Amino acid sequence: MKQSLFALLALCAVLPLAAETLTLPAPRKTGGMPLAEALSARRTERKFPDAVKPTLQQLADLLWAANGVTRPDGKRTAPSARNCQEIELAVATADGVFTYDAKANTLTRVETDDTLDTLRGDASVYLILHYDRDAQKRESAVVDAGFVGQNVYLWCASEGWGTVFLGTVDRRRVAAVLGCGEDEVLYAQKIGIR
Repeated sequence: MKQSLFALLALCAVLPLAAETLTLPAPRKTGGMPLAEALSARRTERKFPDAVKPTLQQLADLLWAANGVTRPDGKRTAPSARNCQEIELAVATADGVFTYDAKANTLTRVETDDTLDTLRGDASVYLILHYDRDAQKRESAVVDAGFVGQNVYLWCASEGWGTVFLGTVDRRRVAAVLGCGEDEVLYAQKIGIR
């Protein structure tokens, strides 16, 4: 009996644990500020001294606004060249690093140390925009990432949150955490929730 228990414990120690997947609440698709007001309120904010941790509902709303699914045919809130939908999102919060599955409306934890926590700094959310190199040329992916970034800017303005779009990203560190190529990491966006 003891040998069986030890064998089971040894097996568990070498097998990878299943990734934790969180189902997000349905994103809220109504309300917010009229578009002209959001455009007027849109600004870049680099410091977030009073930022707070996001709730799952806030993450669901933010990620849906960034690049969520809007129709049964899989179309997204952000356009993409030839509808490749190559932009993928990862998010670092005080709770860890997650990848976002827009179709399933889920977050899957990425097993990592706290390497992205230093990049997140005082922000509530560190959003990472990367792409599937096989689905699209980098030039088109860069433009498509801009659409996602603008969605985030307008949504943050509507919510009264701060954000900054970052072209300077520690791509080596981010790629190591996400398990992708450095050239697939495009941009990041820091978001401060008040």
